[in-house]
Amino acid sequence: MSDPLPLRGRLVLDLSQGIAGPACGMAMAEMGARVIKVEPPSGDWIRNLGAAAAPGASGFSLYYNRGKESLTLDLKSKGGLEAALKLAAQADLLIESGRPGVTAKMGLGFEAVKALNPGIVYLTISGFGLEGPRAHEPMVDTYAQAFTGMMAMTRDDRGAPVRFGQPLIDALTGLYATQAALAALFPTEGPRQARRLDVSLVQSAAALMGPKLLEWEITGGRVQSINPPAGIYMASDRHLALTLVREVEWAGICRALDREAWIEDPRYASFALRNANWDELRAQLEAIFASDTAEAWSDRLTAQGVLARPVNDFADWLTDPQVLAANAAPVMDLGAVSLPTPRTPSRQPFAAPAPGAGQHTAALSDEFGLVLD
Repeated sequence: MSDPLPLRGRLVLDLSQGIAGPACGMAMAEMGARVIKVEPPSGDWIRNLGAAAAPGASGFSLYYNRGKESLTLDLKSKGGLEAALKLAAQADLLIESGRPGVTAKMGLGFEAVKALNPGIVYLTISGFGLEGPRAHEPMVDTYAQAFTGMMAMTRDDRGAPVRFGQPLIDALTGLYATQAALAALFPTEGPRQARRLDVSLVQSAAALMGPKLLEWEITGGRVQSINPPAGIYMASDRHLALTLVREVEWAGICRALDREAWIEDPRYASFALRNANWDELRAQLEAIFASDTAEAWSDRLTAQGVLARPVNDFADWLTDPQVLAANAAPVMDLGAVSLPTPRTPSRQPFAAPAPGAGQHTAALSDEFGLVLD
């Protein structure tokens, strides 16, 4: 039987802040690595992002710092830099984030670490990547969504661009960074050589939207709805999500809505034609769906083999029998508080708490012989 903790015995030095880098560090910890998170004396700024469960403990920091040890260092000081280099010399993976070159100016760049550790995997997560005229510009998730075209692909009923509520590109970049790091940590031939990995928010977003970018080129720049009338509709009580993936399902929708005449209507005979007549069709659908509840429409559509569900909030999802049966979000001790926490797909619940800023500074200093200012 394979080891459920394949990174057991590996040491990760997480110098990153925010979401993308810490998400990668958390994934490493979940797979068994020892992850030392280095934070400035004031703490990672993610600790004050969003709602706070306790001072210095936001939902983001509690989630993405699970399983780590926190060491506070002033990397601009001689003692802080020397301590970080001492840890980097023993690490398997170093994670940095932010604008390229900032960490190097502190004395912790790839070349400096490589000289001490010829087998280091040095992961750089940035907004635009290591090369190009924008490489040194700052980047946050909202900017990434705007820059990469994601907002242009996601619009509200008035046609205005919409920002995804969760920092999606940050989280996705963390996943791509984890994939890249794992591949580098386990070379297929010979001993591991020092390697620098370049993972950016904009390239991660582009990879996510690859099919839509190809579609943009294929259509000459037209933004189309995917498989209309798939979409979100307001029923009499709440929103309803409707989708279809095959043309045959259009007939099922027509029957569920008591609009059998639409099945033979030449305006709606294909995805392309429904896209061409989308404004008119959507207006009719909105009026129909407003006449009954989302649950009632879901039942009628499901009976016709069409996928349609009321739009859940988190309370709906957490109490759903399927979620409970799959133990999809067990209550976990996160350090400052215990909360329902989604588990990573394919893995058992990762209940290791998130540390407070600098919680392990004294213990790590003793263990590694760090002399701090």
